[in-house]
Amino acid sequence: MTRLEVLDPTQESIPQEAVLAPRPMTLNGSSLGLLSNGKRNADAMLRMVHDVLADTYEFDRVVSVDKGNASRPCPQDIMAELADRCDVVITASGD
Repeated sequence: MTRLEVLDPTQESIPQEAVLAPRPMTLNGSSLGLLSNGKRNADAMLRMVHDVLADTYEFDRVVSVDKGNASRPCPQDIMAELADRCDVVITASGD
């Protein structure tokens, strides 16, 4: 006899206060993190986003990281590095 297991893909809603991070008043002097998901063109897109932002803002530092596997969550060590070194982080998915 074959059994069929039905999975429920839904999850609890994210609380409203957890959805948006506080926004800085300006990006001038901030440390910018760029997190690529490892797919083709993600790095190029992040470079273009940086170039556009750099026309308006002066960053103290830019940290570029590739999480290396688009199908997996970002590893905790990379998340910790970005949290420690960056004021804001932009992530991108390429293809």
